[in-house]
Amino acid sequence: MKIEKLEDLEAWQEARKLCDMVYKLTLNFPKSEEYNIKKHTRESARGIAANIAEGFGRHFLKENLRFYGIAQGCLNEVKSDFYLSFDAGYINDDELNAVIKQTEITRAKLNGLVNNVRTLMKKIEFSEEVDFE
Repeated sequence: MKIEKLEDLEAWQEARKLCDMVYKLTLNFPKSEEYNIKKHTRESARGIAANIAEGFGRHFLKENLRFYGIAQGCLNEVKSDFYLSFDAGYINDDELNAVIKQTEITRAKLNGLVNNVRTLMKKIEFSEEVDFE
């Protein structure tokens, strides 16, 4: 599949699914968590998709990787926040397992994107012919 626009990126598509899941799962968090874990988790989830988009929009491969790396950090924050939310009793086992599964799907797609950029960088470094179409 040829990647022509942001919407073609599977990593971004999965990040959107994760963000939607985060918003739905945090809807019923206690009011006391409105500006704590709820806000942070939502910001981190948005950060995954946003940084993938930012990286995709950059014209230099090192910049692509920098933003994809930030997205990976945000992904870890979401995962950690949901373990803490589970420990606090805000979500149940099934909800935790569902969100962890979606983080792993997103991570796999994001890692694939990172690996593709690194492969392209190596091809350029060794002056191999690169097809940008």
